[in-house]
Amino acid sequence: MPQGTKEMVAVREQIMHLLHLQIEALDSPLGLTDARLTECYERQAQVQELRERLQVLSGLAEQEDSSHDTTNTLSPSVEFVTASLDAAANV
Repeated sequence: MPQGTKEMVAVREQIMHLLHLQIEALDSPLGLTDARLTECYERQAQVQELRERLQVLSGLAEQEDSSHDTTNTLSPSVEFVTASLDAAANV
């Protein structure tokens, strides 16, 4: 698994963990005290930072994939166009 993919998985796991803690806090029979509400806001800020990080990582992965795709698809299409022109000239 590429390093970027591993990092994206780790960030997603962190987000899921924080969201799980949010659900536990909101479902708590103890209710939301000021301290718990403050913790929720802090976790939500962490989730937002992680989501932004995930977006950056995702964009980098897409750029990397597209650069590989461009490299791999240009040569065959150029060959295909050349072959098509040669075939048309022979008709």
